[in-house]
Amino acid sequence: MKKDLASTSKLKKEGIAAINNNLVGYMNTMAKVNPATYEATAKTMAELIDKNNELVKRRKKTKVADSELV
Repeated sequence: MKKDLASTSKLKKEGIAAINNNLVGYMNTMAKVNPATYEATAKTMAELIDKNNELVKRRKKTKVADSELV
């Protein structure tokens, strides 16, 4: 039964791909077509993605620094 379940890593990758390939492009297009409705949401999404990417970069740097101490 567990063999049929997707791993969390695979689900995460699929989710990120869907967001990057579909949702972000759609929101950017809709923000241009109908800014009154979509611009704020598209901007918020971009800010959250940028913030998350920055946190990931910091974690990677920290992991490298920690491994160098060992």
